[in-house]
Amino acid sequence: MHNNHRSMKIYDFWQQLNTTKKDALKASASVLLAFVVALKINLAETLAERLAQYEAFQLDEIPFLLLFIAIALAWFAWHRMVEQKMEIALRVVAEERNLQLLAENKSLTQHILKVQEFERLELARDLHDDIGQYLLAIRLDASALTVKGDDDNPARRILSNAGHIQNMAKSLMRRLRPAPTNSKNCVDGIHLMVQEWRELQPNVHIELHIDECTQLFSGQTDAQDRAISAQISVTLYRFVQEALTNIAKHAQAKHIDISLDLVNVAFNGNAQHLCLEIKDDGIALDVQAVSSGMGIIGMRERISAVNGEFLVRSNRPHGLIVCAKIPINMTRKDV
Repeated sequence: MHNNHRSMKIYDFWQQLNTTKKDALKASASVLLAFVVALKINLAETLAERLAQYEAFQLDEIPFLLLFIAIALAWFAWHRMVEQKMEIALRVVAEERNLQLLAENKSLTQHILKVQEFERLELARDLHDDIGQYLLAIRLDASALTVKGDDDNPARRILSNAGHIQNMAKSLMRRLRPAPTNSKNCVDGIHLMVQEWRELQPNVHIELHIDECTQLFSGQTDAQDRAISAQISVTLYRFVQEALTNIAKHAQAKHIDISLDLVNVAFNGNAQHLCLEIKDDGIALDVQAVSSGMGIIGMRERISAVNGEFLVRSNRPHGLIVCAKIPINMTRKDV
């Protein structure tokens, strides 16, 4: 019984050792065992007697040769280990530098996106306040100059051209509309965007599945502050906008499915992820080629700026799936 207890202690002690210590103990035990065997069989004397008859070949010097080889190998291994430690240290420094550059790049991307949103706002305001007002004035003046029954009247052509430009300006203003800066307006903004897109693309069927997720992070459940940050709201809105633009330009799709879900991450406390996925049934495209496009690169940069993950994959047999997973923190709201 006592021996079993001691064996268990030895086994537990052995299991607690790391690989390096285990290897050191194994090597030490092997050397000790070899030394005991050499003492028991009088290895040196036995070798001297056996090799004496080969004195002409100096075979009795072989043990010293093996000793020198062992010393040389030990020095070689030590020197390589020193070089490896230096290489690891340099690699650690390089990785730390890369992490710093990545953080700086992410910060720069966030700043660029904020500046871009500000410029969109200013441009939309200028289109509405200046160009829109002048186009309206041109149309009013042209209407006053038109003559009934004269279809070739220059004033009518001016009126038609001004109306066309005004419609283009309205379309630009819709695209440049400032992105929503809170979760509720974000969902409303996506609904409005999809509704306008349906009017422009009546032959394309769009399914939107985000209302259920809205209740989870809009402050309506569990007395928690479910509101996501302004940056994430802008990212979600612009992500959907860019995806729809890419589909209209390249996919020739007839069906689009947009879904937004809140996914729990069990191993990370109360951290959760927003998963936004957009599927289309458009023409088959090379995923590698699509991933290098400027539109996809812009979407990837936006998601990376909020510490998210971006994925593009094929929606077999046709179309693509673009997916964004964005981490968010849910904190209890003080009432």
